[in-house]
Amino acid sequence: MKAARSMGFAPARIVVLTLLALGVAAAPFGRVVPIGGQAADLALDEARGVLYVANFTANRIDVVSLANAAITSSMNVLPQPYSVALSPDRRWLLVTHFGNFAAPQAPRNSLTLIDLNSAARQTFALSSAPLGAAFGIDGLALIVTESEFLLFDPVSGGVQTIGTIAQFAANTLPRPAGEFPASVVAVATGVSGDGRWIYCLAENYRFRYDVVGRQMVVLGYTAEPPMGPRVVSVNQDGTSYTGGWGLFDRQGIILSQFPNVSGLLQVGSHAIDSTRGLIYVHIPEGTGLNSTNLPPPVLRIVSSKNLALRETLQLPENLTGRSLLDASASTMYSISDSGVMFLPVGALANERRVSADREDLVLRSNSCSLSQLRGQIRVVDLSGAATAFYLSSGNGIRFSQSAGVTPATVDVIVDPSVAAPNPGTTVVEISITAPQSVRIPQAVRLVVNRREPDQRGTTVNVPGRLVDLIADPVRDRFYILRQDLNQVLVFDGSTHQLIRVLDTANTPTQMAITFDRRHLLVGHDNAQIAMVYDLDTFDAELPIRFPGGHYPRSIAASGRAILAAARVAGPEHKIDRVEMATRSASVYPSLGVWENKVDINTVLAASTNGASILIAQADGNVMLYNSTPDAFVISRRDSQRLSGAYASSNFEQFAIGNTILNSSLVPVHRFTGAQVSAGLAFSGENSFRLSPPGTMERLESTLATRPTRVAENPVEGNESFAFSRSLAVLANRQNFVLLTRSGFTVLPWTYDAATVPPRISRIGNAADGQPSLAPGSLVSLFGTDLSPISLSSSEMPISTALGESCLTVNGFAVPVFFVSPTRINAQLPFSLEGTATFVLRTPGGVSDSFAMTLRPTAPGVFQIPVPDADLTTPAVYNARNSGLATGSNPVKKGDHIVVFLTGLGRTSPEVEAGAPAPSDPLALTLIDPQISLGGTELPVLYAGLSPGTAGVYQINAQIPRHVPAGLLIPLEIQQGGSRVSVNVRVID
Repeated sequence: MKAARSMGFAPARIVVLTLLALGVAAAPFGRVVPIGGQAADLALDEARGVLYVANFTANRIDVVSLANAAITSSMNVLPQPYSVALSPDRRWLLVTHFGNFAAPQAPRNSLTLIDLNSAARQTFALSSAPLGAAFGIDGLALIVTESEFLLFDPVSGGVQTIGTIAQFAANTLPRPAGEFPASVVAVATGVSGDGRWIYCLAENYRFRYDVVGRQMVVLGYTAEPPMGPRVVSVNQDGTSYTGGWGLFDRQGIILSQFPNVSGLLQVGSHAIDSTRGLIYVHIPEGTGLNSTNLPPPVLRIVSSKNLALRETLQLPENLTGRSLLDASASTMYSISDSGVMFLPVGALANERRVSADREDLVLRSNSCSLSQLRGQIRVVDLSGAATAFYLSSGNGIRFSQSAGVTPATVDVIVDPSVAAPNPGTTVVEISITAPQSVRIPQAVRLVVNRREPDQRGTTVNVPGRLVDLIADPVRDRFYILRQDLNQVLVFDGSTHQLIRVLDTANTPTQMAITFDRRHLLVGHDNAQIAMVYDLDTFDAELPIRFPGGHYPRSIAASGRAILAAARVAGPEHKIDRVEMATRSASVYPSLGVWENKVDINTVLAASTNGASILIAQADGNVMLYNSTPDAFVISRRDSQRLSGAYASSNFEQFAIGNTILNSSLVPVHRFTGAQVSAGLAFSGENSFRLSPPGTMERLESTLATRPTRVAENPVEGNESFAFSRSLAVLANRQNFVLLTRSGFTVLPWTYDAATVPPRISRIGNAADGQPSLAPGSLVSLFGTDLSPISLSSSEMPISTALGESCLTVNGFAVPVFFVSPTRINAQLPFSLEGTATFVLRTPGGVSDSFAMTLRPTAPGVFQIPVPDADLTTPAVYNARNSGLATGSNPVKKGDHIVVFLTGLGRTSPEVEAGAPAPSDPLALTLIDPQISLGGTELPVLYAGLSPGTAGVYQINAQIPRHVPAGLLIPLEIQQGGSRVSVNVRVID
């Protein structure tokens, strides 16, 4: 479609995200006030405690009490009141009447001005149909008609023309039956909270009026589907506004847009809460919708920065026009099917809102254990209420309770042979429904990983839809795009821990790092900007603004130019050039001798030496930009269709899907097999290929060598974004990162090297390393080649599989929470007694058996490292100030102390190894410990597992007044036949 004037919109046919399923049963949020007609507009008068509702078809202004949510009176006015506007001083109510009847009837276009102090009324005839009105801070009303802009002074009744509208014609009356006011007039206005800016949305035009400067700017646009709902909402200072399905800045650039919209003018609404940084929005999602096939209405609460979803609430009926928030943003008033809806958005904390405590539940089985897997989810009501809920999932998945009342901890029991019959990772959903909850609970993604001994790599769970991966070429970091929450996730390359989250605009698609290595750029499918981040500070800088209607889906930076492949409103998609200095982009008039016309599915990949940028298109076309002549030097098509991985090397080699191309983009090698590569990476003269269902290969002279199976399937492209980037080489060249089904997988550089069986040399408790163990103890194994990678997990319950190592004791897989080449930390089952035989399995093989004898009790006090010193101090805490008892923070006579230990044996109630200890009831030790300080016995107030932890015990005791004082007073703990002693400083 051709853009009118300067502005275009991309079709709102957005990447359809594979979102977690929503429950189908929920309680409606909001109270409906029927008005016996069709509401067209509303104005909020908090001083008088009322809402004025323009009843378009009943020819009146209904006055609704804010206190009672009921109509208290009505003002009969001229026919077809379409818009109402309240003056800043709350004296004047201005009503526009859309009486644009066609011959043989006569037009009845007019204004009604109501003095709310005296109830006096005046009417003013208009020659053109009025389409909307809004008061500015100056006390004058801007009136938009089909032919001109008018300024109306309510005090004098004077009208001033400040501009005309060319080639614009309003709809005429009568209209076909069933149409709503929004689709009859098809124009909406909105004013900023400070009254300084007025915005208007019409068919093919958008208007911006500067109240103080009295300047009007008109922008033309095209949009498919139409810009619905036909509503305008403006933030407090007028710097951004929502119009239809777009979030715009003051200049009219789409900062973000709502995805998968219907384009219906008469269904939906939104309101911006500037204080909380939120937008409350109802826009029906889906194509081909009409009044007979609408989905159930929901109110989505999204970020006003980038439209990231925060929460979804069930509505009693459709919203159908303007929404307003009161001054405290506690109540939203919206036009709805029946009239008006009151939505107490500021009191959501008091509403029943059921939710799970996690997005993902990850269960892993391995060669140690193929038996049932167990995990836990906690279902809560965020309001604290006791609310009924129901759980459901697929075959092979059971729950300790499939129905219950919040709060509840539910065991999830999975038979991997049924739920996940194939090696690798299977993802299913646990659906939650809660009929009393206004919040529609998000499903929990259940990730079941079944790995075999030859599958390599350490998987790290990252929830959400992950769509792109790149490694920082100079910093020990890598970056992942999480598209469903509009985020860049920044991970440390050595620890693989999340270190920062950066907010993007809506639907991020691909990242790039500038050639000077200073900035990260992010392109989007639903924003006409590219985000820019300083990689030294992580600060978000001014974004790059693209031409109207251009959505930069893919970006790449060479030494000479930064290019973007843009999805464009209209039939032709383009390559744009980015100027970092001005933070703007412009369209190439041509790509050298070729037309600037690319497939909507186009990706760019730059070589790290800045020499070139590969342009790969799903329709089979490939191009090459070269920095040296600053030109597009090659264009050819040797395939009918391209998809999968893409990469550029520093040695003039390129890769797309299953094809390796030379410096002229001529195919020189095609990999065999039906599966298209998901990831390709060049490192120096080495290259690597990742292909489904999960095989990693080194490429030598275009021949694949030593194919190795990895832990789970890689992330692949789809119909809407055919290409994928699922493999990265970290800057330290010690690890690969793979974007895989449950998050990412880490592979060592030597993933395909010959392996060495693990060797256990010593085992001790994890508290102080002593070789005395008891049932339920936390233990540390020491040795060599215990794991190919270092990794820790704080996820509860603790999994029996971590990294590529698994540990059995007497044949049972035990929970493991830390692995490294020289040490492994795990927890023993509480049911063990007597001789315990340890066997460790890794990709290198199976260790020799290592036998230990377990005692009923074997207390060991945890040792805490002293900062900036190669020392430790016992985990004895002073309850008086919650600080660690040290020489500088001694305990006093009469104080209470808390000692953290492991090895106190079995408890009542019993707790499963790896599961968090309960707080109600508390898990008490079966054998009571005795504790003394300097030979004086201390009263024990509590001895048992520390709530919320796994394998950690605590003893709470009080220090009597008659204990001896001193620098190194022995604190001794005896339990059964075992004892342990540490020193603490005691003062009077």
